[in-house]
Amino acid sequence: MTGSPNLLTTIFAFLLLLGPLVLVHELGHYLVGRLFGVKANAFSIGFGKELAGWTDRRGTRWKLSALPLGGYVQFAGDMNPASAPSAAEDGLTAQERARTFHVKPLWQRALIVLAGPLTNFLVAVLIIAAFYAAYGKAVAVPEVADFLPGSPAQSAGVEVGDRIVAVDGRHVDSLTDVPQLVIPFPGRTITLTVLREGREVSLPVRLGDRTETDRFGNQSRVGELGINFFVPKIGAFFGDSAAQKAGLKVGDRIVAVGDHAVRSFDEIPPLVENQAGRQVMVTVMRAGEAHVVPVTLGEMAAVDAQGKPVRVGVLGIRPDTGTRVPVGVIEAVGLGVGNCIDTMHLMVSGIGQIFSGERSVKEFGGPIKIAKYSGEQFSLGWEAFVSFAALISINLAFINLLPIPGLDGGHLAFYAAEMVRRKPLDVRSQEWAIRTGVAFVLALMLFVTVNDLASLPIFGG
Repeated sequence: MTGSPNLLTTIFAFLLLLGPLVLVHELGHYLVGRLFGVKANAFSIGFGKELAGWTDRRGTRWKLSALPLGGYVQFAGDMNPASAPSAAEDGLTAQERARTFHVKPLWQRALIVLAGPLTNFLVAVLIIAAFYAAYGKAVAVPEVADFLPGSPAQSAGVEVGDRIVAVDGRHVDSLTDVPQLVIPFPGRTITLTVLREGREVSLPVRLGDRTETDRFGNQSRVGELGINFFVPKIGAFFGDSAAQKAGLKVGDRIVAVGDHAVRSFDEIPPLVENQAGRQVMVTVMRAGEAHVVPVTLGEMAAVDAQGKPVRVGVLGIRPDTGTRVPVGVIEAVGLGVGNCIDTMHLMVSGIGQIFSGERSVKEFGGPIKIAKYSGEQFSLGWEAFVSFAALISINLAFINLLPIPGLDGGHLAFYAAEMVRRKPLDVRSQEWAIRTGVAFVLALMLFVTVNDLASLPIFGG
């Protein structure tokens, strides 16, 4: 387990994460508003007291405020940062009134409000697409090599050699598709479809419910199949490889070492480590034919259970964990969009699990938990941190689209009602709805903050 980063690193990482994401969200609102000729009176990163700012030639006050947990654009005609409509616009000239938010056509107002969450979504898509374009997509065959002790999949009738082709009807192309269909659903019964001897077999599997602890001590409940997917197939050689010298090839599937049958790559090291320098007979399948190859094992320095230096036997092979397939820009963007949509589906599912009782409300996280995770991901390097930023950007888009008055989704709900009624809700109704929505959001923020504090080690979490 690795210790969490210090407080200064955590604060820096949190501001580095949230500041740009809030900025692009509010810029989405601002730029589309400006496109439609709406004047912005204020553009703020953070809430509360202004710490620094300036006023541009268009009359917009750009400012940094004390509470860095969000931001807002206050358009002309808004009486407050929550975008509650003004009760009156007395004293405005016709030209000034034409630049206010609430006189704009319904479709323009909706696009201005929608622009913030869509910008966050677009940022996440671009980040994920950039990773795909740079590294390609991972492809690995989801073939069952072996089972872990107490495997739910084995109990349900899954067999070694089965290839997973679908989970709850969702097609599986690669092993990388499986985790998102399994991990978020501990204890749930899923339908696993496998390909066995050329025919598809569907089996109900009640997923295991396991608590997983990461390197920083964070715990989470995960669903598991109890399957070992490390087929004993040679993916690469390393060092002065004894296997390569003996004539084994990448792609060979090891089926036996000596008299011991092998089903999983994990079974190979215990069969050779006590035979440093000796010759063993390795049976492999190659192009449908069995080959028995004598291999004189190499040696590698190691430490035994008592801490004493020892020499262990090695074949000098690595498992076949799949390949990285290059993708073009268009495909990368498509994969990024699909990944973001899948993440939103998981967020909806997670909220549903909490309301249904499948998950505890303690799993709700707020600003403190985000700050903690920001520092941890920052300490792992820029790739982990940027990936986490993409996840939080999707989260911001999702939360802001919830139909809660005071959030962007609440305004969109008002516009939907206006479209149906062919006239807006009266000002008083909107004001009360917004006040109620803001009160709900503040209560939720208080709840998740208490939740976050309770999870910290200092408070016994």
